[in-house]
Amino acid sequence: MRPRTLLLVPLFGILSTALASSGDRNPTFQHCLRGCSLTYCDPSQPAIPLYLRAFGWTCEDNCKYDCAHSFTDNIRPGGRWHQFYGKWPFRRLGPIQEPFSVLMSLANLYVHLRGIAEVGRRVREENRLRGALAALGWVQVNTWVWSAVFHTRDTPITERLDYFSATLTIAATVLYTVLRTLGLSTPITTSRLVLPISICLALIVISHFTYLLSFPLGSFPYGYHTAFAIFLSLPHQILWILWSVSFYAPLPSIQIGSTRIGFPRPYPPQDPYHTRPRPREASTPVVLVLLTILAMSFELLDFAPIFRTIDAHSIWHASTVFLGIAWWTFLINDAIELEGIMLEARGGTNSGGIESATTATTSSRGLGIGMGMASGASSPQMPSSPNMVRLASGVVGGGPVRPRSPGLGRSPKGLRED
Repeated sequence: MRPRTLLLVPLFGILSTALASSGDRNPTFQHCLRGCSLTYCDPSQPAIPLYLRAFGWTCEDNCKYDCAHSFTDNIRPGGRWHQFYGKWPFRRLGPIQEPFSVLMSLANLYVHLRGIAEVGRRVREENRLRGALAALGWVQVNTWVWSAVFHTRDTPITERLDYFSATLTIAATVLYTVLRTLGLSTPITTSRLVLPISICLALIVISHFTYLLSFPLGSFPYGYHTAFAIFLSLPHQILWILWSVSFYAPLPSIQIGSTRIGFPRPYPPQDPYHTRPRPREASTPVVLVLLTILAMSFELLDFAPIFRTIDAHSIWHASTVFLGIAWWTFLINDAIELEGIMLEARGGTNSGGIESATTATTSSRGLGIGMGMASGASSPQMPSSPNMVRLASGVVGGGPVRPRSPGLGRSPKGLRED
């Protein structure tokens, strides 16, 4: 992998670009490269195999590959390994440059495709988080497609597509985290703040991409890009940790005009229908964030590839397979459980998160049911099932009824009358 060290100097305008490595500057390597090019890259010589040319390999690229491994073969046991053109020497599999990283990228791709399928299967269409989760999943799918392409054949273009896609995934993850933890988007409400927040985040990412594109192909500010990605991901980590902690210890809130910002949101701490207002997986995000940070250390702490196949970057990709499964499990369960809690507490007022002085009201059969909502949120859409409409009105057969709990972690689709 290319060295990705977190540099502080890029924050002050001093940018780092990878130009060369100790291996390709070595005179022995350069002598091998010149000899190989003169011997095998002459037009009179046979071309390299078709399967290599089909994946963009040239004779010069093949000489660099052969000389890098020839140089590495002659390193004494315990001697220092060298990188060549910013990369460790990997044993390719056919035309595939980094086979283990490609395999792990495809495994991650499968995980996110399954996650999207689970969202469609388990989360009800009336749940407004369903679309956001599906969109997040497709952004992840795009990222892992380009990751597989990049590790199959590393070129300046595939490198940029990989890095740009990874940045989009971070941005999409941060956006969902902000909207979900602050209660701006819930299974039954959507705040007017969703659009401006999305636009602001998009402008930040576009500005970053514009700056990266100002560098010519073959030159890339790795230090700056890594620092940007790390700082962009901080809100995701911090907000989920605060969200989890808020269920175990009260956190101070901030009052801005008629809007109060705090945690948890939108779980009402005095929910009359639940003896345990804390969600079942309240502590899960903390564990997942800590595991993600631990796994990210492989991106920052580089080492020579084991058996010239498995390096720190490929181990990071392997860890994200299991982290992806865990995150999808939590996010889907969270969307389902939150929908059930909010529908049951439809007459309650949420005291945490972002609240406004206004209360949206829905009515059915002439009876209004108030529900505390996020500032600027639109009116909640009740499911179309007749049972749910009657429950929302609080009247079944002309008399009041208290809704039965759908059970935490399950969709309230199965609610029925007593």
